[in-house]
Amino acid sequence: MFLRSRIHETEQLDDFRLDGPTLHRSLRELQRINHLFGNVRILSRAVMAQLAAFDNKEATTIVDLGCGSGDVLAAIAKKARMRKQVVRLIGLDANPNSLAFAEKCWPDYSELSFQQADIMAADFRLPPCDILISSHFLYHFTDQALQSFLQEQLQFVRHAAIFSELERHFLALHLFKIVSLLLGFSPMTRQDGQRAVRRSFKRIEIDKILQSLSRVKIELQSKWAFRHLVTIYPRDDKYFD
Repeated sequence: MFLRSRIHETEQLDDFRLDGPTLHRSLRELQRINHLFGNVRILSRAVMAQLAAFDNKEATTIVDLGCGSGDVLAAIAKKARMRKQVVRLIGLDANPNSLAFAEKCWPDYSELSFQQADIMAADFRLPPCDILISSHFLYHFTDQALQSFLQEQLQFVRHAAIFSELERHFLALHLFKIVSLLLGFSPMTRQDGQRAVRRSFKRIEIDKILQSLSRVKIELQSKWAFRHLVTIYPRDDKYFD
């Protein structure tokens, strides 16, 4: 009941061959979840706060791990345009069908592009960027694998990494069950969402992993609707103080 331990079961959406109406419905429902529970707002606000550090003479490169339908990147693009911030947004995802769906969703954002990449692969290398983001992605790793992944990939991040993660909490699980049922989400989305909560971290767990990283500054905040907002600054970043 109290979800003391993480599970390590994959979700149906983790099948990189998934395509067609089943995939498209799931991606649209995830967009609704991201907006309903404030995830897009939380992450896009955090990114816009970081963009204030840049002089805007050149485009700021932002990479999204496991971008799905690209809704978070689209929200950042919209806010950046309003503030006249020049950005280059790159969404990475292993499923080419998800990327094709994302490209159709946001045709008006020329600053937004998508690349296929298996982020979990041993030979994955992050494209150099100013800001790295992800939404509900870090829980795909085991604790040890996440520590290794972050330590290795953060060397390609020039300014900050910002991650919005679920908190493993029995109230979060029951809240999702109720809301997803009321909104008529597909069985796949309901099952995957519950599994995602069970795979996610408690605060003490994610904090332990973050504290094991070297040459970084860490900020860990609790946000509404059972979320962690993680911000990591490389120590050699020119904006670091």
